[in-house]
Amino acid sequence: MNVIDLIDITKKYGSFRGVLDLNLQVKQGEIFGFIGPNGAGKSTTIRMLMGLLSPDRGQVRVLGQLLDRERPQLRRKIGYLPSEIMLYPGLSGREILAFAAAAHGMKLDAREVKTYAERLDWNPDRKIRTYSLGNRKKLGIVLSLLHHPELIVLDEPTSGLDPLIQNEFFSLLKERSSEEGVTVFFSTHVLSEVEKVCQRVAFIKEGQLNRISDIGELTDSGDHLISVVFMEDGDMTELYKLRELDEHVLYDGQHHRLRTGNRLQQTLTALSQLPLKAITVRRPTIEEMFMEDYRKGEVKQA
Repeated sequence: MNVIDLIDITKKYGSFRGVLDLNLQVKQGEIFGFIGPNGAGKSTTIRMLMGLLSPDRGQVRVLGQLLDRERPQLRRKIGYLPSEIMLYPGLSGREILAFAAAAHGMKLDAREVKTYAERLDWNPDRKIRTYSLGNRKKLGIVLSLLHHPELIVLDEPTSGLDPLIQNEFFSLLKERSSEEGVTVFFSTHVLSEVEKVCQRVAFIKEGQLNRISDIGELTDSGDHLISVVFMEDGDMTELYKLRELDEHVLYDGQHHRLRTGNRLQQTLTALSQLPLKAITVRRPTIEEMFMEDYRKGEVKQA
């Protein structure tokens, strides 16, 4: 079942295009990354997904239901962490959690709060006004998980968290996904985070999807990056042939970078004929793969 189904979604702000003809499906139990630079349309998409904005056209389906018809009922099944969280400064973290639990018709579980406090290195009994950005974000994470929702929507959730807490947070998401079948929609501009926690990822550019890929397929691809430094003098005939062979050759004086696709051996054979000073071969990061396709404007589906 698709937990999220965005169908031909468009949202404009006057003459500015927020999101255009967006189609996106996220399956049950999936941790799905939503990637793009600031202003690409990530937050606009999430606000429409949460019912905080209405699309100009298109449909938003969540948990199999049209959002505009079943909004109050659906919100009880969704955990949401916005990029900036506003909290009552005079209350403690525990008081905020108790208030949120009551709103969901629950009683706050002290043992669960203790577990979150220990895992996230966070004090629930301090007043919100004393919280750092990181501690406010930790409380926001707990609020999004507290009522054990079927769908968790996170907008830039790791800002303000140190690397150790980020890893613990990712562990919490993986546990909810594997143990409870929870679906996670995870917005970020940090591609390394997506590689750690997500199964699939979509890249949005200027309000339109640029690429949707399976993380495993990306990391297991036969693609390689070769960085070479050439001698100042020498016959470059083979390099010119290589440029015709591979559109991914990048130039910087004597330094060249080549993305091989599935032509690693053919590329190395051609390079062996050249006056090389140094050569390194490695797999590209997911960020490098996405950024090249992003620059070219390619749209690829997993």
